[in-house]
Amino acid sequence: MFGWGEMGLVIILALLLLGPDNMVDAARKMGRLYAEYKKARRRLELEILYGFSPPDESILQKVNEVREKSITESVRKNIVEFEQPKGINNRDSSSSESEVKQ
Repeated sequence: MFGWGEMGLVIILALLLLGPDNMVDAARKMGRLYAEYKKARRRLELEILYGFSPPDESILQKVNEVREKSITESVRKNIVEFEQPKGINNRDSSSSESEVKQ
């Protein structure tokens, strides 16, 4: 990430801005902040990987029941529509049968 030249420049700037006495405390604080950052990042990664639990069995059973019910209702509806096509009434078929008989 940083080369030796950049690291040396950061150290020299820190010495000039903070002074030798405060630099040790600042380095400790930076170390603690970095450690907290790593912990939080790791917790977030674990939450994303393992935090999502699968749904309960009772919920899955209810979902499957609803699916099966809607499928059977759809099939029954299609069967009824197939048996009685649209546009054909019982009266029309009876009148045409009477015309054929005559």
